[in-house]
Amino acid sequence: MKIALIGFGKIGREIDSIAREQGDVIAQVFDSKHAVRAEALADVDICIEFSTPDAVLQNMRAAIDARRDIIVGTTGWDQHLPEIRNAVKESGLLYSANFSIGMNIFFRIVKRAAELMNRAPEYDPYVQEIHHRQKVDSPSGTALSLARILVREIDRKKEILDRPTNGKISPEMLHVSSTRAGLVAGTHTIGFDSEADLIELRHIAKGRRGFALGALTAARWLRGRKGVYTMEDVEL
Repeated sequence: MKIALIGFGKIGREIDSIAREQGDVIAQVFDSKHAVRAEALADVDICIEFSTPDAVLQNMRAAIDARRDIIVGTTGWDQHLPEIRNAVKESGLLYSANFSIGMNIFFRIVKRAAELMNRAPEYDPYVQEIHHRQKVDSPSGTALSLARILVREIDRKKEILDRPTNGKISPEMLHVSSTRAGLVAGTHTIGFDSEADLIELRHIAKGRRGFALGALTAARWLRGRKGVYTMEDVEL
């Protein structure tokens, strides 16, 4: 593949390294500070976008206008999804809050656990996540994706509480708590607590390589497809 890397932070540099190992060509590299124009993408097959919430919409529009496939790892633009779906006609777009293959398997495990817990009202679910101090968003897009799975599958949970609380919360709320410390690559814990016992499911990222490998796996899967997809569509 001839790849345009949009955003060249830690994940972008990891993708650059692994793509070259796999024999792909990094044809263009754009930093996160400047939005990409469609004409700059003429010589690439696919874009892999890990920039910033301020730039991601313009970057997606540029790829759509250039009829180039794009993998989007930047979060925080969900409210614009209907617009993007309507615009993507002649190319493919695949987005995810987390491209790690392990995490995407974890999503499916959590979904099945939530289906079981929907029939066990004595268990109260929660989401906890820990990331390094440099992480921009809190809670992470991954934590919110996990929370949405729980709310979607567990009827008694109606709302996600993703901010600190000083008092009691409604039984209908699902609490998402975030910690920022040190150099933690990412730890996500799903808990189901009851009077009798506690069940926890946990995913621990050991580095950024898994995210980069997943993004490149998604890029290969997307080639030749048109429309908007997520990692749920990718055969793992």
